[in-house]
Order: sequence, then C-alpha cells, then structure tokens
Amino acid sequence: MKKLLLIITILFASYVIDAQTINLVKDASYAISEDFFDALGQAGTLYNVKKLTVFDDGTAMISHTNENRYSLFDEKGKHLKDIEIYYEDGKKKPFNLQPVFGKINNLYFTRNNSNGIIYFFNDNGLIVKNICIDFSAYDMIPLENNKIALSGGCSWGKQWRYFVAILDVNTEKYHIIYDDFEDLIMCSGDYVIYAQALTNHKIDMVKISNDVLAVATPDNGKILFYNFKESSLIEKELDWKPKTLSVEEQKRLQSESIKKYKRELVNFQNNPDLEHMAAKQKEFVDLLENGMNYITEPLTVSWFTSAIKGNGDNILFFEDPEEEGKNMFQTYSVGQNKTISQNSFQCADFDLSITKNKFVIHNGYVYGIQKVKGSNEELRLVRFEMK
Repeated sequence: MKKLLLIITILFASYVIDAQTINLVKDASYAISEDFFDALGQAGTLYNVKKLTVFDDGTAMISHTNENRYSLFDEKGKHLKDIEIYYEDGKKKPFNLQPVFGKINNLYFTRNNSNGIIYFFNDNGLIVKNICIDFSAYDMIPLENNKIALSGGCSWGKQWRYFVAILDVNTEKYHIIYDDFEDLIMCSGDYVIYAQALTNHKIDMVKISNDVLAVATPDNGKILFYNFKESSLIEKELDWKPKTLSVEEQKRLQSESIKKYKRELVNFQNNPDLEHMAAKQKEFVDLLENGMNYITEPLTVSWFTSAIKGNGDNILFFEDPEEEGKNMFQTYSVGQNKTISQNSFQCADFDLSITKNKFVIHNGYVYGIQKVKGSNEELRLVRFEMK
C-alpha cells in the first residue's frame, strides 16, 4: 500500500533553554472571548481536514477543507470573519477546495486541487487569479519576489518522481531545484504491514530565511540547502541514525492499528451514509490481520516523519510516536550544522496533535488547533508559551 502518511536544548534569539521536556502553557492573553464551536466546528474528518496557517503579521487562518470556509483571526486570536471564495461573475464555482498555505501580495493561496488549480483570493473571498500546475503538491511555502516553493510528486513511467519546485506567480512557470525517483511498488493484495508506512519517501521543506530553503529526505537522512541568491544546492547528512523496529515492536504496532481501524469500521457500519466506506475499511482490516503472519524480520524506518520550522534557524525533526501522546523530536541547528538536542512537548490542558496542519511555531510562540484534554471533539485555536 502506498506509504501513508508525522541535555535537551532549543536555541532562542539570545538564550538557551536546557530541558528534557518542554511544557506548552496556554497564553491567556490570546483568543480570550471566542465562540470556538461556531468558528472551528467539530474536529476534522478524513474529508474535512482543518489546517492552521499563521502569517508574518501574526494573523491566522483556519481552512475547513471542502466547506468553502476559511476562518480569519487577528494577531490576538480574535475571530474576524469567515471567508467564502467566489468568482466575480458569480456563475463559475471554485472546485475541490484545498487549504490555504500562505499569502503572496496580500492574496491568500490554496494548495492545488485535483485539477491542478491554485486559487488566489483577497480578504473578501474574490478569486483574483488561478494558476494550474501539472503535479500534486504536498506542501507550499511563500517566498520573496512573488515565488512559491512546492514539494510534490508525479508518475514518471514505472517510477514516482518526488521533487521541489519554485513557482513564479507572475509568469506561472516553475523550475525544479531537486528531484528523486522511486520504483512503484504495488500492494500484493494479500496483506499490509502497518510499520512499513513509517518508511516515508515524501520530502519535507522548511524555509530557513529569505535566502535559504531546506529540503530534507526522510528515507536517506539527507538535508539539502538551496540558496536562492546563488542558485546552489548544498547536501549534508543528518547526524543520527534511523530507528529499527524489532519483530515484536512491529507486531505491537500492527495489533494497535487493527484495533484502531476496527473501531472506525464500527462507526462506518453504524452510519447508513457510509456503507461504501465500511466495505473498504473491512477489506483494509482483513489485510492488516493477514499482515501479522508476514512480520518476520526487523525493519529500518525513516530518519523522521515530519520536519517543522522551529525558532531561529532550528528545524524540529519528529519521530514516529511509539505511543499516543509521545512526540520526540531532534532539534537540528542549521548554523551549527548539527543536532543540538532531543526534545518532547507536553501540555496539561490539551491533547497535542503535532502535525504541519495543526502545529506552527512563529515568533517564539507555538500556535495550534488542539483538542481540550478530556474532550472528544472540542477544538481550540490556542497559542502556547514554551516553558
């Protein structure tokens, strides 16, 4: 099955924190008077992913995928309005809407949809510009000079091509600065080994500065730095080793995933509108159960599952969590060209979900779309201080 997709020190501008665990404490001055249920709705489903984007000025937007609803918040977390996007003539409708990933010249831009279209819209929701690309973008980062960095992939004969491209919004053309290829391996149809999903070829991007973009590849532990001024790409290696899962650990993960997908199966079976989902889920559970018989040797997994921009020039490389609530990560300093610590976050009031969609570090704060601890569906836009 195609790969699924997630002394301790963090450097700040002028001082160093040294701790095994970093406590996230809610900033009581942020988002203090919101009706969050109206603004955020319930937790996102598979078809309604909620993505948090924090802009340079501290304003934030939560995208409600497939709802044509983008919730805008000011720099203090006050809900300003919900934006629905539209064409000026009112006849043509935007299609297969995707989350907002940034702003270019005060226009918000979405990830490309299934037709390759990137929508650019203003504060009122008017679609001002479309750009169509011919590949699937996983991540998009706004750059200076009306450019956007995109990491993506496309079929390339009998291989899958992964790459990073720089899109010029003015000319609507892009050029590729890095690519790699992987043989297409089809599922045997007999079984699925869940731990194999932890090998994750998909590349990750982090903007280090206006001049430098970092490109990290989880399968081989490489990190490449693209300098925009020099149009150069410098390759380095991450200085830790990938995790190896024993047969016993793989079977534990397999068993836990079977329980998880069986719970979801029950929910699908109890909903008449999701009968088609129940059939697919049952098939997948059967493949997982059969996969227990094929776990016979240790498995080396990726160096990391997600790379998130930290403070300063740090990159946080998250490991796959061994259990719910764990979020170990390596803190890599670009300036020092080495890993400076291994860390984890904890929070007393929220069940942390640390993904690029829900967890953003900006100007010394952590912003997130998080669930209130003990609640199944109660979401909050929250800003944390790191203690």
